[in-house]
Amino acid sequence: MKTTILPSDSSGSSGTTRPRRPARLFTLLGGNGSGKSLFMNEIARLNADDAYAVSAVTGGMPGKVTGSLSQLITVLSLDEEKARFRILKQIWEETFPGNRIDIEKGKARIRNRSGKDSIGIRSLSRGEKAALYYIAAVLLAPSQALILVDSPTLFLHPTAVGILWDRIERMRSDCRFVYDTYDANFASGQTRRTAIWIKDYNAAEHTWSYQIIADGELPDEVFLQMMGSRRPILFTEGDTSHSIDIRLYSVVFPEFTVKPLGSCDKVIESTRTMQSLRSMHRIESYGLVDRDRRSDQEVEYLRAKHILVPEVAEIENIFLSPGVVETMAGIRNRNPKKVLKAVRQEVIHKFEQMLENQALQHTRHRMKRDVERKIDARFTCITALELHIKSLIKKLKPRETYDQLVAEFRRMARAGDYEGILRVFNHKPMFTGSCVAKVLGYSNIDDYISGVISAMKHGDEPAERLRSEIRRLFS
Repeated sequence: MKTTILPSDSSGSSGTTRPRRPARLFTLLGGNGSGKSLFMNEIARLNADDAYAVSAVTGGMPGKVTGSLSQLITVLSLDEEKARFRILKQIWEETFPGNRIDIEKGKARIRNRSGKDSIGIRSLSRGEKAALYYIAAVLLAPSQALILVDSPTLFLHPTAVGILWDRIERMRSDCRFVYDTYDANFASGQTRRTAIWIKDYNAAEHTWSYQIIADGELPDEVFLQMMGSRRPILFTEGDTSHSIDIRLYSVVFPEFTVKPLGSCDKVIESTRTMQSLRSMHRIESYGLVDRDRRSDQEVEYLRAKHILVPEVAEIENIFLSPGVVETMAGIRNRNPKKVLKAVRQEVIHKFEQMLENQALQHTRHRMKRDVERKIDARFTCITALELHIKSLIKKLKPRETYDQLVAEFRRMARAGDYEGILRVFNHKPMFTGSCVAKVLGYSNIDDYISGVISAMKHGDEPAERLRSEIRRLFS
């Protein structure tokens, strides 16, 4: 079997024709005219013995689906033990919960939840047909194949894309995959894939200029090139490599292209810029930042500017919200009420221990904000500025603010106002030190985070409940 992934006569800006680390999942990126399709063709040529092309368009989608797709499914159902058809059935039904596919009199028939009035493949939506085609085609790929997928998101609803390809890739762990896509969310949201940015093609020399992006962090230039999908953009904090933001928000808001920008200030500024230029690009854009220690007035101001702000202090607290904890308890076959009670008690206890420190940090935030606003006033001379600064301590009243916050936080703790505490408790070690991972049977907090995100990719009722509970925190 050949091991060549990249064309050997290409000129990579990374200085090598191999990825910086072993990988079996690749995504080709590039604008129109960059030579991306030719690059894919060259990969197929160099791997002629192993290349296996999959396309929902050339594979008979749509229109002629009753021929090629039905034949594929029939082949799968002819196995003596129908093992491969059972795999197709499981993945497709997980991707489209409530639907069932079976073979009746040699033909595939589909039923909904009611189980009545089965329909044929011809009556399915384009997305349902595409998913069936992708699963069936990849199931029939030879062992150790290099599977070349053209437009993996075509016809599919954003909520189904991650679920489907995650299962297909795991189903064929013996194969390598190369995707050709214009979908920035598909490229940036799947950090386990190595992206290959095709910059330019020299037809005379039959060479490409490209860059390998192994950490999943798409350069702004690539991201802007791929905005042609017209999907609305969601700017978030964090980065692609280390933060939770893109991993979580890509599955919570699959209808958006999620772009991490690092700081909250950059998220706010980029959203404002995109909104001001909307007449030029007509792309909907939003930002999403942690609530941190912002007041209700600050939050309302941001929301009016297309900035989403959750009803919890920071992203980690989302994983402690009642709806998420109880849903995960059900998935893990634990008693939801008992699990939530244990987590609530632990979080409230930690909040009581840090109550005064939390009040101090909130006071500091408010003082910093108010000082910035008040010093922005106009002054005729340096003496006037000095007098103004000396008077600030009386105007800002930090002690009074602190005392009010301490009293408010103590009231929350006494009343067991768990959701109120999650809204103001801004302390990342609290999440790591909470008992949520332990009581749900995870070895550590990172496994719990991965468990929540993975659960939302299943496409079933608990996945939709998780997504709904998290989105509710932004309404």
